[in-house]
Amino acid sequence: MVAALDTAVARVPLTPDAALRIRTVSMVDGDDLAAQPDAITDAVLLVGVDGDTIIHWLHALVEPAQVAHRPIVILTKTDPPGIEAAAEKASVAVVVVDGRARWDRVLTTVQGLLDRGVVDDASGALAHAVDVDLVGLVGLIAHGTGGLVSIEDATSARVLAYSPSKGEADDLRVQTILGRAGPPAYLDLLRQWGVFDAIRRGGEVVDVPEHPDHGMRRRLVVGVHSRSGRHLGSIWVQEGVGPLTDDAPDVLRGAAAIAARILTREMQAPSTEGQLVQRLFGAHGGIDASSAGAYLRWSVDEPVAVVAIAAIGGDEAHHDDVIAAVGGSLRLHASAFAAAALTTVLDGRAYILLPATGSAAIIRWTRGLVTRFDGDPILAGAILRAAVVMPLAGLDEVPSGRAEVDRVLSATASDADPARVTTLAESRTAVLLGEILSVLSERDDLADPRLSTLVDYDAAHDGDLVSSVAAYLAAHGNVRDAARSVGIHANTLRYRIDRAQQLSGLRLDDADDRLLTEIGLAVRGRGESRATR
Repeated sequence: MVAALDTAVARVPLTPDAALRIRTVSMVDGDDLAAQPDAITDAVLLVGVDGDTIIHWLHALVEPAQVAHRPIVILTKTDPPGIEAAAEKASVAVVVVDGRARWDRVLTTVQGLLDRGVVDDASGALAHAVDVDLVGLVGLIAHGTGGLVSIEDATSARVLAYSPSKGEADDLRVQTILGRAGPPAYLDLLRQWGVFDAIRRGGEVVDVPEHPDHGMRRRLVVGVHSRSGRHLGSIWVQEGVGPLTDDAPDVLRGAAAIAARILTREMQAPSTEGQLVQRLFGAHGGIDASSAGAYLRWSVDEPVAVVAIAAIGGDEAHHDDVIAAVGGSLRLHASAFAAAALTTVLDGRAYILLPATGSAAIIRWTRGLVTRFDGDPILAGAILRAAVVMPLAGLDEVPSGRAEVDRVLSATASDADPARVTTLAESRTAVLLGEILSVLSERDDLADPRLSTLVDYDAAHDGDLVSSVAAYLAAHGNVRDAARSVGIHANTLRYRIDRAQQLSGLRLDDADDRLLTEIGLAVRGRGESRATR
């Protein structure tokens, strides 16, 4: 475990006398310890727990009668005096984690280690017992190139696997493994050199020279792409104390092809539980709620809430990658809010199933969840927004709940200033209007030819009649307000409105004509917005 955490470990004050196998891990805070002092897992991540509380808890573990299950190891960012002695009396190992490390990254690393059944061989390299995965692949790349290897996701903000650093990592590698962004000035240099553009294009191995001023060593990098051309991630090899091998670029090209197959396989073949959760949300043909409830140990009739999370802003082409990148963190935060929470990613959106414990609490938590990632490089310039539906009567209604939150996110995706968290009730006008306009946009026979006449006239004469009519209707017929909004004189607007009515036959003093024209303009605006995107 210590080898897997690599530079995230600050020091290891106390290790057990004999090798002990870790099978379970949990993340707890001070309130959890106060409410339930017994450790229920082999590895316990003590998040935000002060030194006095840790030592008091370790002292309590000395009494066997008070402990249902003793942890094998605790991980903490707090390193108080006396922790080693207290842990030794309790027969618990201690790992002090670097204060800059993100706890979600630490938990993901340890849990991933347990899921893969990784063992530490005699050479200190991490190897998989059955088939090569990303962890096994980085070991092969490190052996073939003689460097320090890391595989990152498509956003270049999350490390998926890495080889041991052996004390040779530069600051960029250290910060990346800790879950933090690298030195901004050096990242700017990589952008100026076109490194990230080359990664997204794929194919070529980029040789990045050392930069002594920033303390950065030479590295090679190659993009990982699926056969269809989708950008899946990148492989970085940092030069250590010795030079990279002459054939390191060839090794990287081969590794990129293997990594693409592994990442594609992982995306297409989630775990049994992952597939079950996806089917519960209506994917892959769905599933009987009672069967899903029995497997997931969730009462079929328990009221539930469904939360959908999507990315907006930034580069829309990378929204799917952004959601995939934050999926693990969303799962951790959801489980911390409600232990029974289930999380999955489908079609570029993340979905969370929660017990419907209280609408106000869920809305408040969801708002905190989507805003906690603001500014994180993992979002690549986007932000997260969410839609919530609750309560649903039970697991049978989860697919319809997903459909409802999808309606909300789709209908409000183009809002200039969208609410970060909303419900169907709060955005019903936008949802219904959006769906009506969507239907109308697919029916050419319902297009008003009178509006088409104005569009054609503007195209031929640069007349701005359509924009003038739109401003006039938006101002409810107030000529001065309408003229001000488009930056022309009121008399010019009056002329344009008269000219528009003469050419088209529309009567803007008629309520039905005004309604139909506004609908037609909205359909046209929707089409132009899609064309722009």
